[in-house]
Amino acid sequence: MDKNIRQAQFDVLKIFAPHSKTFALAGGTALELYYLHHRFSVDLDFFSPQYSFKEIDMLVCAFKGYARKIKMEAEFVASSHARVRFYSIPVKKTSRVLKVDFVEDVLFEKPTVEKFDNVPVYSAKNIYRQKISAITGTRFKEDDLGRLHTHGRNQARDIFDLYMLSKKICPLHIFLREQSRQVKRGIIHWYRTFSRQDVSLALLDLDMYDVKFDAKKMIIYLEDEIKKTIKEELE
Repeated sequence: MDKNIRQAQFDVLKIFAPHSKTFALAGGTALELYYLHHRFSVDLDFFSPQYSFKEIDMLVCAFKGYARKIKMEAEFVASSHARVRFYSIPVKKTSRVLKVDFVEDVLFEKPTVEKFDNVPVYSAKNIYRQKISAITGTRFKEDDLGRLHTHGRNQARDIFDLYMLSKKICPLHIFLREQSRQVKRGIIHWYRTFSRQDVSLALLDLDMYDVKFDAKKMIIYLEDEIKKTIKEELE
């Protein structure tokens, strides 16, 4: 864990808390700090269905009280059709920067938001759903033969987060019961196509709390959870 980045995260969140109107923290850092305590996550991901440019500019202005050299790195529309802005904030005593993302929430019109030390944070179940979408993609297409094609980013960190959410918040097969058939098809398609070897290797780059983490056990566990969903869908 980079202690300088961690302190910068706390400093920025302390500024964010009283100034945010519609944005709330989500993503891996929200999971690490407030729900799972499982791996060091570097970025601060702020989501809002409203995605107000005025609010973003106001928050960035507030952050400049902490670091005047905050810089917008990119602005684009993601494959999910979500609008996104990326910023970087210089951090003292390290060459690394703190990355801050503002993302339009295209999954939830009214997300459930909790408060931790006055910081607005997406609920664990909302982030759970977002992690599934990150893995499978939000838009699915079928070819002429009826085969499903998804466009998720398939990052090891998302898969690890999904595993920990299933273990600590709600078993994946039970959580999927509440989701649409399309979401279930997406995760089943991912299960049938993802590279077990690539995931196992990529997990080595994560800064996990559990230094003895067994990637093989994680993959077997997730496979078993998804097999339960397949069985339920066939019944």
